[in-house]
Amino acid sequence: MVSLYAVDTVYLFTPKYPPSTGGAATFYSNLISTTKGELRYFVVTGYKSDESVVVRQDGVSIYRILPRVSFLPRYFRVLLEVTLVTVFSAYILTKKDVDIIHAHASSFSVVSLAIVSTISRVPLAYDCQDEAFRPWIVRMGHTPVWFSCASNIDDILIRNDVPRGRIVRLPVVNPDYVRDYRSVDDSQTVSEMLYIGSLREAKGIFLLLDAFETIYERGYDLHFTVIGDGPAREEFEKRCREMGLGEHVTLTGSLSHDETLRRLAESDVLVLPSESEGMPRVVLEGHDVGTPVVATSVGGIPDVINHEENGMLAEQTAESVAENVLRLIRDDELYRMVVENGVKSADERSWERVGEQLREGYARAVSN
Repeated sequence: MVSLYAVDTVYLFTPKYPPSTGGAATFYSNLISTTKGELRYFVVTGYKSDESVVVRQDGVSIYRILPRVSFLPRYFRVLLEVTLVTVFSAYILTKKDVDIIHAHASSFSVVSLAIVSTISRVPLAYDCQDEAFRPWIVRMGHTPVWFSCASNIDDILIRNDVPRGRIVRLPVVNPDYVRDYRSVDDSQTVSEMLYIGSLREAKGIFLLLDAFETIYERGYDLHFTVIGDGPAREEFEKRCREMGLGEHVTLTGSLSHDETLRRLAESDVLVLPSESEGMPRVVLEGHDVGTPVVATSVGGIPDVINHEENGMLAEQTAESVAENVLRLIRDDELYRMVVENGVKSADERSWERVGEQLREGYARAVSN
């Protein structure tokens, strides 16, 4: 086995891992595939009733122990998960000769990993994929390093006294199969607008509905498909009916990743009007499959979208979102350029680069 700077065994903590869906599940499964044959992984993730609690395959041991007990008050859920993770982590680190802990930083339960890291003296790498992590937690642990996915994450860490030299950029890259869905049509007629993501107000879904109403009122007969689910779904459906847009909006609920990619490739424009983001995978998927993206200029989005080149950056208003979509509808040359440059941007990203940065982060963690 080829060693990554004296790292052979990784304890990976992530609340989501396949067959669960979502950005983290996709990213970590592909991260493991990238380093297959070099590292052995112990993955601790969420429980799924239709999956075995313990699965061992190709150098990866998966433990689905994080509870799904929505009937308990949030305080008790957190306390239960923290307790389980602490006990199980202590067991893994004692029995499995782990070289480094790699933790999805957004979960509150990473405080457990910080504690066991400090006690066991096993280095800790915090993976900060969005702005939801708690800075006071991610400063804890034994010789930590911080994987950052975007410049806005760098800024948050630096403002919270994380040394710049301990921050390693871990790029977000889609799995290779995403490009199999690529479909580029030079004679595109824009008739299908798409949103993919959680149905939460912070994702800008009500702002997007107002933007869609503006587009419709200006005489453009678009259809709007919403892929995803979440706590604001009922209110979203209610507003669609009240605005008289029910016939023009389709809510699919959550779909498989394959079906989501198929629909993304078939759509004419993807819109992401979030209030905040880390590095949203769906934007990169839009580039990969050849669907132009309109997104708000927040978080790490400006790191991957250059306005009017490989995408459109909007302000956090319905009018701005609507206007940027309308520009793609009205300007065929702009539409083609955005699609072509988006595809070029996608082709420049690679898992080889992710692997290089992973090695660099692990090296910094174990060198102290």
